[in-house]
Amino acid sequence: MLRGTVSIMLRGIAGHASTLLSNNTSTLLSNNTSTLLSKQARNDIKQAIWETILHRISPEEKSWIDKIEQIRKHFSINSTQVSVIDYGAGAPDSSRSEEEMLKGTTSISKYSDICKGSKPELWALLLFKLVRKIQPEFAVELGTCIGISAAYQSAAQHLNGKGRLITIEGSESIANIAQNNLESLNLNNIEIICGKFKNVLPEIFAKTSGIDYVFIDGHHDEKATIEYFELFLPHLSSGALLIFDDISWSKGMKRAWKIIRNNSAVSFSADLKMIGICKIN
Repeated sequence: MLRGTVSIMLRGIAGHASTLLSNNTSTLLSNNTSTLLSKQARNDIKQAIWETILHRISPEEKSWIDKIEQIRKHFSINSTQVSVIDYGAGAPDSSRSEEEMLKGTTSISKYSDICKGSKPELWALLLFKLVRKIQPEFAVELGTCIGISAAYQSAAQHLNGKGRLITIEGSESIANIAQNNLESLNLNNIEIICGKFKNVLPEIFAKTSGIDYVFIDGHHDEKATIEYFELFLPHLSSGALLIFDDISWSKGMKRAWKIIRNNSAVSFSADLKMIGICKIN
């Protein structure tokens, strides 16, 4: 069970995250089917959560994580400014219309502020551990930011000895930053594509007969999130893993997550309050 001393550890690792993974995992996982494959996948996810909370990493994993976190550290104090365009929903209380999101919102941002959009180390490590356990051949990420979460997932695939990751970023200036960061890590199993998610996804779908792993971390809008889920469904391999970020970000995202996890295509799901994990039949 993920409680007691583990909760104390979580508070030390990531503050607010202490309450998110401290429950018994049986209350976090919702089952639609109980096949042997689903049970194995469920155990893999539980193990990934455990290893994340306990910060159980091997020396070779630590080497990669340290290099990635050095990039985060550098950008977190970098005051360089750059023009960025955001096709997302804005802030949780924002009321951007579909037309505004389609057009995009341009602003000037510091590298340090852009970096704040990256997944915190605890959650990036969870992504890393999930990839290590699930061992996806073909993975897709929506929302690259400066490449921190992409680097974690790509490094996990590198350590697995197999797998490819395609990550999509809407803002060209941010995509260029991410490209430089990933090249500095010498990760050659990853590709960044710049463009709107809906415009780029058909190109990705044409490249593979089945996607094994998806991390959706962008455009936190209720309707858009459900649409991305539905777009991916026909192109997923059997047993694919879908991870949705910021499922409690807004009332709309909470509704979207409820609809997604109750879809008949989902064999089981895990609700970690910040992220949601779905295993596909």
